[in-house]
Amino acid sequence: MTKNKTSNSLSGRARDLAAKTGMSYTAALEALRTPQAERPDPQGGFVFPPEVERFIDGEGHIGVEYSLREFLQERATKKYECYECYEPGSVATDPTSVIFTVSVFDPDLSPATHVMMTSLAHAACTPSVVRWVVRVEIPQQPHRVSVEIPDVPEDAEERVIHFGLTAAAHLAPADEPNGPPVPVLLITAEAEDYEPHPSLFHLLDFHLLEDGFALEGSSDMGEHGWSLRLEHNTGSFPPSWIAVRAATAAPDDDDKGHGHFFLAAVDLDDEWVAIARHRGQVLILVGPVGPHTQLRLDDEDQDDVLELLENGLVRGGWCPIDAPTDGHVRPAEAVRAR
Repeated sequence: MTKNKTSNSLSGRARDLAAKTGMSYTAALEALRTPQAERPDPQGGFVFPPEVERFIDGEGHIGVEYSLREFLQERATKKYECYECYEPGSVATDPTSVIFTVSVFDPDLSPATHVMMTSLAHAACTPSVVRWVVRVEIPQQPHRVSVEIPDVPEDAEERVIHFGLTAAAHLAPADEPNGPPVPVLLITAEAEDYEPHPSLFHLLDFHLLEDGFALEGSSDMGEHGWSLRLEHNTGSFPPSWIAVRAATAAPDDDDKGHGHFFLAAVDLDDEWVAIARHRGQVLILVGPVGPHTQLRLDDEDQDDVLELLENGLVRGGWCPIDAPTDGHVRPAEAVRAR
């Protein structure tokens, strides 16, 4: 019984290898029966098509500092298990392919094309390839921000205050006769791990004013480098998310990608998104700016959301919508990771 089981297992592996490589079943069976050390004419090394060679040399990389050439030199000294046939292999004696799994660039979710995984395989089993992965994991609320206390001695016990931010979309009454409702994004800040001392909220207010939010009424946040990304009905979970960008850095800067004031999943409906995109900007309200502020609104009557701004309970600014045309950059005809 044991012999038959082993024979059937070898036959199945031979059929799989023949199907993957195009060799005959007899050749595949003979290859699996021959010990690796006894296979004739061992000529190893990596085998790369031109497009993979260019990727290894840096083509298509964003925000990447490591050298793939050096990494492959290190891997070449170690034995491996073939990614396809699960048989042992060695770069020194076997023509070898490399399967790179790489994160797709996204200015908000993945601001660098990191190689997430590399797998080695016999070149006869599968060719070298670069497979691209689009990140779909979206952070949930609250989004956490840290505010540094100004003019505090370096040896002070607490120099940074952390706030948890939650966001909700509202439609306020039209700001012009017969006009559409005003798309409002109300971001509520709560201090974490502290008693609600007035100084904490005044500190938040100080930074909001310094970053361009108006003391009275609303300001143009675009003039201060702010932008807003809306993703709605994305076909994945969660279906909607936003990114409020406080700053943008070039991909080769130390701080890559966008600096986010808020990035998380948010409940958005079609009407709100359509109005916001047609207007091209959203009124962002942020608070509280006082220790006793209550920002809870009646879900059935959102007319009073602008009263928070009129009463000085929040700071406001019009933030332009910027849907990045370079999001999810992936080379043409690239292979999706399975």
